[in-house]
Amino acid sequence: MTQGDMPPLARVTTHDAPGRPRDPLVEPRALTAALEIYGQHGWSGFTMGRVTMLARVGKSSIYRRWPDRVELLTAAFERTALLFELDDSRVAGLPFQEQLLTMVQHRLYTYTTPTGTAIIRLQVEHHCGPDEVGEIWEGTLSRFRSGLRVLLSDAHITSRLRPEASPELLAEALEGCMIMQALAAPFPSVSTANVSEQSFALVKQVVAPWLTDPMTIQAAARPLPPIIGESTRTMAAPAGEDSEAMPR
Repeated sequence: MTQGDMPPLARVTTHDAPGRPRDPLVEPRALTAALEIYGQHGWSGFTMGRVTMLARVGKSSIYRRWPDRVELLTAAFERTALLFELDDSRVAGLPFQEQLLTMVQHRLYTYTTPTGTAIIRLQVEHHCGPDEVGEIWEGTLSRFRSGLRVLLSDAHITSRLRPEASPELLAEALEGCMIMQALAAPFPSVSTANVSEQSFALVKQVVAPWLTDPMTIQAAARPLPPIIGESTRTMAAPAGEDSEAMPR
């Protein structure tokens, strides 16, 4: 039977038969691996090869999506910024004190993950690194720092904070305390329970003295679990890997 004699469906199948389907988890694995590699090695040690090895994906799969390491790391931090924005939007309807505690918990928890290590490194390297690193920070994580400032500024406007309080300084104090907590603790020994306790202590010590009403939330409060967590750290390659061969 010639090609012209084949039924239409058979001709389409023969001509357009695809290879193995593209793995939808390649991108999240690669972006998660990119953050972990950057957090461990910094910009000078951040290479596409290291990312492909950790993510267990083929080099062609990486380069097909991101032609160079600047675009890859930008995409990884953009995804992180979007996850933080989504996290913040989930708690927008909570009472102020609970919303503040939840946001602090989510940030402190994230700081104890490989994603947090990458965030801390980028906040340092964008001041002293090459222009590319500064542009990555400006286009992605500069938004991440605005969440607590906006919340505390709104609380100041609505008189939940005393008139003499500075929302900007309180936000910076919380961020600085969280970074120090993450750097001082031996990674990755901080548990979710410890993070909850530390978050409550930070809010109580840093913000509570500036509240117009006493704190009503309790130390045992367990706010919403953060989106950034164990699910964003999975590296195991599932069956049906992307059509490109994985590096050996």
